[in-house]
Amino acid sequence: MFQNRTKRHWVVGLALGASMTFLAGCSSSRASRVDDAMMARVPEDQLGEVREAQLARTKAADNVTRAEVAVRDAERAAEVARRNGDAAKSRMEAEKAAVKAAEATGQQSPIAQAQSKLQGAEAGRAAADAEVSWHDKKTDTARAEKDLRDAELKVADAELNLAQFQALEKSGDVRARDMSEANFMAAVADAKREVEDARRRVDDQKRVEQDARAEWQRLRSQAPQGYGGSGTAD
Repeated sequence: MFQNRTKRHWVVGLALGASMTFLAGCSSSRASRVDDAMMARVPEDQLGEVREAQLARTKAADNVTRAEVAVRDAERAAEVARRNGDAAKSRMEAEKAAVKAAEATGQQSPIAQAQSKLQGAEAGRAAADAEVSWHDKKTDTARAEKDLRDAELKVADAELNLAQFQALEKSGDVRARDMSEANFMAAVADAKREVEDARRRVDDQKRVEQDARAEWQRLRSQAPQGYGGSGTAD
């Protein structure tokens, strides 16, 4: 009996604690955003910083769109590189068959010529594979930069909300009393930390991409002309 009462008290306490946590989270969320309708009563001459924040937000959103386009461009270039890699593999297989055919003749000159072509095809295959790897890493970099642009947009959103709150408060709107400037500032700080994390990931990925590019260039320089892939080193 005592155990059942204890268990019921524990369950009720857990549920109450979860409810309080949920409500606190909702309150914090509402306190870090200003309804646009509220801003309609703020005089235009008091909206200078809000207008600047809106412009910054528009620019950040445009940067996100550009980053999305860059990702799609990188994905298309990677697909072209993969098709080139498939062609290089087919060429290598054809040269292997040519070597076998030459060996069947027992003639040294055709055998040597076929083996030389096979070596070139193998070098071309290695270069083509490296080109695919480079483009894949380049795509990963574009995606990391897209994540960075997304994080920067969150900063712009948070800073716009802070500017709106401050304008609302300065205008004497009593509804600002139900909000906390600390929450707005905390949202800005959190968003900026996300930007720093995203920027570090971009820097790390760029180093990986540069290594892959260098490896492709090295293998391409070792392959005979026409075997090294069709990509550029841009």
